[in-house]
Amino acid sequence: MNASNPMSSRATRLRWTPARLALAVSATLLACLAWAPLVQAKQADARLTVTVVDAQGRLMEHAVASLHSDVSSKAIPETIAIMDQRNLQFAPTVLAIQAGTLVEFPNQDDVRHHVYSFSHPNAFELKLYHGRTGNFNQFDHPGVVVLGCNIHDGMLGYLRVVDTPMFASSDDNGQLAIEAVASGDYQMQLWHPDLGMRIMRQSVSLVTGENTLSVTLDETGRAAVPEKKPVHSLQSLFRD
Repeated sequence: MNASNPMSSRATRLRWTPARLALAVSATLLACLAWAPLVQAKQADARLTVTVVDAQGRLMEHAVASLHSDVSSKAIPETIAIMDQRNLQFAPTVLAIQAGTLVEFPNQDDVRHHVYSFSHPNAFELKLYHGRTGNFNQFDHPGVVVLGCNIHDGMLGYLRVVDTPMFASSDDNGQLAIEAVASGDYQMQLWHPDLGMRIMRQSVSLVTGENTLSVTLDETGRAAVPEKKPVHSLQSLFRD
């Protein structure tokens, strides 16, 4: 009489049913997802600090720097940003966003605004309104979007749309920092309202740890106030 092998018997009884297969696949995917942040954190080992000055050495606020590789990317779906309107001004003056971002334009003033842009291909228009409309405009195309108000000439703002998640805006000390970047070679793009619609570009190589860079704006033009649309007779009633 041959002795039975309990392990062999158990292996014979274990069959890969569809339910067992689905469970095994799910467990494998969960394990991969658990390791992904660790791998990403290990790769994102560099930080870039940029100081932006003009030709006279003055520290420049509202500059936007972005790092670009061979692969472009859009924002995670339903990413939202706010371009506010307060005291008859856009706030912030410059809003940097990743392509695909939904932008809301709430009006916190006591008067109505008529927000628009003719910046192709991101042109849009929000006719006379006050408060929050609940509507969002999606900006899919990289570039500069010059904002104006058809009622208040002094309102001027900008969107800087980039196709990378690696970007930052300079503060009133002319400094910006792009955090958690993988070391390597990139093209850095830099824009400021004093550059008009031009974008400065230069190659940068980032090493592990802190990287610093100083950039002087090449100022040859300013972004013009967007061309105004004819004012309807009813709209003139809402002018200050």
